[in-house]
Amino acid sequence: METAPSIGKYSVLFLLIVGIFLALFLIPSDIGQAQQTSPSTSAKPANFSDSIAANTLCSAGLGCDKVGQQSISPIPDLTSIFNTSNDGPNYDPVISIVNVPGQTAVYRIINGHKHAIPTEEIFYSYGFDLDIVQKITKSELDKYPLARLFIVEDSGEENPTVHYLTESGMLRPVLNYKVFYSYGNRKEDIITINQKEFNHYPKNQFVYIERPQMSRDIYQITGGVKRYLTPIAVKRMNLKEKEIAPINQVEFDEYPDGEPVIY
Repeated sequence: METAPSIGKYSVLFLLIVGIFLALFLIPSDIGQAQQTSPSTSAKPANFSDSIAANTLCSAGLGCDKVGQQSISPIPDLTSIFNTSNDGPNYDPVISIVNVPGQTAVYRIINGHKHAIPTEEIFYSYGFDLDIVQKITKSELDKYPLARLFIVEDSGEENPTVHYLTESGMLRPVLNYKVFYSYGNRKEDIITINQKEFNHYPKNQFVYIERPQMSRDIYQITGGVKRYLTPIAVKRMNLKEKEIAPINQVEFDEYPDGEPVIY
């Protein structure tokens, strides 16, 4: 009479042990799968909106954070858009007004050349505003050659006179195409300046032939002719070195001779 209860009791105990045994194996496995499949904020990829927001904060100088464990770099400054070719940065000619931080000179970048705007008054005479001045590094600015050839806008001439800007900042008209090309000039190197800037520059009228010699004869270019200046005349005029510019033999020969200036 006690056999049936004993069997039932042992059956229940056996099933309980089996259940505990299975639980020990299955529960850790489920936990491991849950850890592998549940989304983690540290592994979540950044979406487009998050990236834009992070870049906006960086560009505004409010610090950069990590989105989806991907570091968001700040938007680079203007110098990073400059190319590294020998031709220098590729500026839009309409807005190519640049300045090297820490320097006062403001340059126009035109046709691959740089040209310093002489004064603040001339800067505003072009209708420029300080807001359009872009920052540039000195090394980038140095890649540009100086502009040397100018014509005056709205001069009224059918064939505007080309003027050459000397090393000391004086203007001298280029006589003709023969002289123009004798210096290796190109038409695309000519830039336009306004009348106000043209009037700012002194005019170059004293020249010498650029050639290797210890002594040099000085000439005055006036009225379309060249006039030899004697040493006495040079001394009397009290000419400064910066007032005298070199010219090549081709240009020198294109000027007819005038009466020498003796005294």
